Amino acid sequence: MSTALVITSNPEHNSLTNAAGRAFAEGFRTKGGDAETLDLYEAGFNPVYTTADRAHYLGKADMPEDVAAIQTRLAEADVIALVFPVYWYTMPAMVKGLFDRVICRGFAYNADGTPGALAGKTVRVIMLTGGPESWYRSDGVGEALDNQIRRQTFMKYCGVKDVEIVYVDNLSMGDDDPAKREAAAKQLDGIRKLGASLA
Repeated sequence: MSTALVITSNPEHNSLTNAAGRAFAEGFRTKGGDAETLDLYEAGFNPVYTTADRAHYLGKADMPEDVAAIQTRLAEADVIALVFPVYWYTMPAMVKGLFDRVICRGFAYNADGTPGALAGKTVRVIMLTGGPESWYRSDGVGEALDNQIRRQTFMKYCGVKDVEIVYVDNLSMGDDDPAKREAAAKQLDGIRKLGASLA
């Protein structure tokens, strides 16, 4: 059975971010896959890089326990979905902390170039944005995100070949306009189908 870990990051439990994460997991399960969700806020994840993280990086200490627990879940998954809103043209601090602390040397990649625990997995980076995807792609922001997250981090360092960025765009926070809600619902249906396609 194929397994997926869906990681979400939004301080509001009933956010569209978490709805997108649930949609991906639901779709994955419809095709017989096993999907679980890790809400970074609900889990109380600490995104701040600490002296313990630095000591591990330098080979002077074990992996911090809170980090190791998430790494175990990542290592066991066949498919990983990262779901987060774009803040100021990049990932929010909570997700940056996930990259800094969890997707680190000695786990996701190794100093000697040997494959890490993420090599060969399937990764989808699902980004929620207020503006249209076309703007992100035409204004250089999308290129920067693609280079930083997909090409450099996952492909180059982590050895992940099947990684794509997916946009859920044109969103308005707290807007209950029926047309906006219908458009968002259609995008969630697309995310549900994406999850199903990867199971």
